[in-house]
Amino acid sequence: HGYCSTCYARVFKRRMCPRCGELARLPKNDPEAVCRQCDVDKPCARCGKASSDYNIGKVTPYGPVCIACAPYFKEPEPCEACGKSSQRLTRVTRMGHDHRLCPRCATADHGTCSACRRHRLLVVAPNGDALCKVCYEQGEIACPSCGNSMPAGRGVACELCYWTRTCRKRIIIGQAGISAKALSDAFGEFGEWLIRTTGPHKAALKINHFFSFFLEIDQAWSRIPSYSELLHHFGAEGLRRVRLPMRWLHEEQGVEPDHQAKRIDSEKRRIQACLSSMPSASLSDQVLQAYWLQLETRIEAGTTSHTSARLALSAAAALLLNTDREGQRLPNQGDVDSYLSAVPGQAASVTGFTNFLNRQHATTLTPRVDEKRARKRRKEKLARTMIQMAKCTDQGEEWKERWIVTAMEYFHDKKVSKKALRQQTIEHSGDGVRVSMEGVSYWMPIV
Repeated sequence: HGYCSTCYARVFKRRMCPRCGELARLPKNDPEAVCRQCDVDKPCARCGKASSDYNIGKVTPYGPVCIACAPYFKEPEPCEACGKSSQRLTRVTRMGHDHRLCPRCATADHGTCSACRRHRLLVVAPNGDALCKVCYEQGEIACPSCGNSMPAGRGVACELCYWTRTCRKRIIIGQAGISAKALSDAFGEFGEWLIRTTGPHKAALKINHFFSFFLEIDQAWSRIPSYSELLHHFGAEGLRRVRLPMRWLHEEQGVEPDHQAKRIDSEKRRIQACLSSMPSASLSDQVLQAYWLQLETRIEAGTTSHTSARLALSAAAALLLNTDREGQRLPNQGDVDSYLSAVPGQAASVTGFTNFLNRQHATTLTPRVDEKRARKRRKEKLARTMIQMAKCTDQGEEWKERWIVTAMEYFHDKKVSKKALRQQTIEHSGDGVRVSMEGVSYWMPIV
C-alpha cells in the first residue's frame, strides 16, 4: 500500500523490531511486523540460497531473489530482432543505436576469430575470413614477449608465449607442493623437457596430470627411485599411464626400464583378475586356487613361464564358469565337450586342468574335439567374414591380401599368412585371382 506523509506518521510508529531488536517505524496495528532489513533477509525464494551468500537482485511478492534468479521474475518482452518473447533481453549498441535483443540475437554475429582464435564480435574481411575488430583493423603485430609476428587480437602474447607462460606457472605451483627440494627441481626440469618435447600447449594441459605422479614419488621415497621400485609401487598398468614421465626418467635421469619384469608384472595382474573371476568361497574358487598353486610351483621351478601359466589358468576359469556360474560343481565330460565344441582351439590349454582334476578329484575327463564339427564351425565363421568383407567399399591392397588369405582357407583348406602370401605369385584370372604355391595353383573369386 502507498501512504502519504500524514497517514504514514499516524500508522507507522517507532518501536523495536521483534526479530532483530533494532528500532524501526512499524505499523501499530500489526504486532508481528518486522523491519525492512529483516523482511528481505531471507533465503532466495527460487533457489533457496542463504541470504548471507547472495546479493538481492529483486524483491518479489514471494520474497527476495538472488541476481541469478531475478530474470525469471521479469515480464517477458519481445526481442527487437526476432520478435520472440524473452526474460533475458540485453541492450546492444549497433550502428550507433541501442537495441534490446534476446541472448541468441545478441551473440548471432559473434564467433571465433579465424586469426587470433578468440570468441568476439566478427567482421567479414574482403577475402571472406571472419575476423574480430582488432585483427581486421590492425592485422598482425610483433609479440611483446618474443618479437615474432602474431594476430593483433592475441593482445600481449602470441599463442606460443601464452601457453609457455601458463605451463611454467603451473610448474611453479606444482613445485610448491613437493617437499623434497631435489624432487621439486626434477619436476621443474621435467616440465621444461615436456615443453620442448610436446610443445607448450600440450605441456600446459598435461603438466597437472603428471604432478600427481611426482607427488606420490615424493611421499614414498623423496627421491627418484629405481625402475624396480617404481614397478613394484605403481605396477605395469600404472606406469603405462605416465609414459612421458617414464620417458623423461629414461632419457634424462638414466632410469633403465626392465621390459621382462614389466611383462611379468602384467601377467601377474591378469592372473589375479582370473582368480578373482570365481564366486567367492565357492567350490570352483577353491579348485582354481589349488590349480594356481601347482602352476606357481612350476614357475618357481623354471619349468613354465608366467604367460603359459596365465593361459592355462584362463582356460580353467572359462571351463569352470561354463560348467556352473555359481561355482557349486565340478565339470563332467559333457561340460568339457560342450566347452571345446565352442572353442576347439583351447583343447591344449585345458588339458593340464583336466589332468589336475583327474588326479586331485578322481574324475575321468578327456579333452576331445569333434574335428568335423570344428571344421564346420570354422567354415561358418570364414563365410561370415567374407560376407562382411564383400560389403566393404574400400577394397585396396590390404583388403585384397586379407580376402585371399580368408578365401584360401575357405575354398582350399589352406592356411597362409600375409607375409607368406607376399612371396607367392598372384595372377588375375577372369573374375578372380590365381595363387601359385608349392607347385600347386589355387583359384579364388574376387567380389
